Amino acid sequence: MNAPGLTAPATKKGEETRERILAAATDLIHARGFKETGLSDILAASGVPKGSFYHYFPSKEDLGRELLVRYRHEARAFLEREAFPPTGEVVPQFVRFFEESARQQTEGGCKAGCLLGNLAAEVANIHEDLRREVAQCFVELREVFADALERGQRNGELAGDFAPAAAAEFLVSVMEGLILLAKARREPSGFAGVNASLVRYLASLRNPALPLSGGSAS
Repeated sequence: MNAPGLTAPATKKGEETRERILAAATDLIHARGFKETGLSDILAASGVPKGSFYHYFPSKEDLGRELLVRYRHEARAFLEREAFPPTGEVVPQFVRFFEESARQQTEGGCKAGCLLGNLAAEVANIHEDLRREVAQCFVELREVFADALERGQRNGELAGDFAPAAAAEFLVSVMEGLILLAKARREPSGFAGVNASLVRYLASLRNPALPLSGGSAS
């Protein structure tokens, strides 16, 4: 899906060029930040001439906006397909998701952080269009979490006395805050303790009528 106001390439080669630009920009912006990633860096990484770049994106800001639109759609599709598929117990899905997030951050030396968290801190007061796109990415992450929690309530795994949207907002906030702290400290040790607390929190959402083994996080 193309961001509003941008014309899709008319050829397969054009689409491949656009994808190279977006892929290079995503990696660079994640590693360096939006402001510190120059157009020349993106062009060098993607192998696209400067004149060709403007055929696909009117500006670096437009590139950033489309990058976020694509990221949002792809991330949601991946989460719904891989992390929170509509079968299986919900609590173990969340536990695996948080463990995988911690593993990725730890293996990267806690340097990259979360692309969305990085951009939220960097562009919120500078680029309104980008701020709105980042905010929408977080909205959709919360929706994926809430949908999974609602599914757990429907199938009887989770209690019905909590609001899935509020619980999802809490889980997103804890995850993003933890990644930010790990990046600031360059230290992954906090993941184990916070993830253990998250497991206890998720266990507290279980349907009390279930046996202790049902819907466990183990």
